[in-house]
Amino acid sequence: MAHLTLTDATVTYPVYSSSRQRSILGFAANRVSFGRIARDAGSIPRVDALHGVSFDLKEGDRLALVGRNGSGKSTLLKVCAGLVWPDSGRVEVGGSRASLLSIGAGLDQDISGFDNVEAVARLLGVPKSARKLMQEDVAEFTELGDFLNLPIRTYSAGMMVRLMFALATTVDREILVIDEIIGAGDAHFVEKAAQRIQAMMNRAKILIMATHSGEIAAQMCNKAIWVDAGRAIMTGEPEEVWDAYANQRYPRKGFGVAA
Repeated sequence: MAHLTLTDATVTYPVYSSSRQRSILGFAANRVSFGRIARDAGSIPRVDALHGVSFDLKEGDRLALVGRNGSGKSTLLKVCAGLVWPDSGRVEVGGSRASLLSIGAGLDQDISGFDNVEAVARLLGVPKSARKLMQEDVAEFTELGDFLNLPIRTYSAGMMVRLMFALATTVDREILVIDEIIGAGDAHFVEKAAQRIQAMMNRAKILIMATHSGEIAAQMCNKAIWVDAGRAIMTGEPEEVWDAYANQRYPRKGFGVAA
């Protein structure tokens, strides 16, 4: 059974405030005294990108992450996708994961959309007999037509979102992690994406997505977390959480974040 549980997950990043500190890791490979590096690196201040975040997602859950830029949403998505491991706390995952976190990431800009579909199919281990159906599915969903025969460096941001969303959802994965780039799509695409997500969820999957749209959160998700300064400060129904975030009504002291 698919599930994703975070328990007190904390992620810290170094903050480089001088050219000397920025150069430490760059010259690390050329140093002889690793003790020197450790002592110097220990003087670099660190900041919590996430601090003590906990939640428990089971099959059928669709979680929206809301919050200002720099609040920690992207780091939390990377933890959920398995791209970043927390410095402390625990992550428990049951099921396969796919992520859509950055426009164009992992694709070859100099080959066509169809060739990128083929490359991704091979990477995911899709049998050769099923790749034609995969290309047809991507073509139907994206509505890119002849553009799929052109190098993707010619695509607009919206076209790239369509292609990447299709690739992320054309092969079933139990857990799908999506950044707010879906907002680059037009209203028609957002509606199609919502229907595609719903079809995926009907096959008992988990969705985690960041968004700056209360409408998208309510349309696609059944849970939401307001992330602020690296902390999950409120959880609940998407409409409730979005209303509190949009009006900056911070939960009263002692408010608990339920799983």
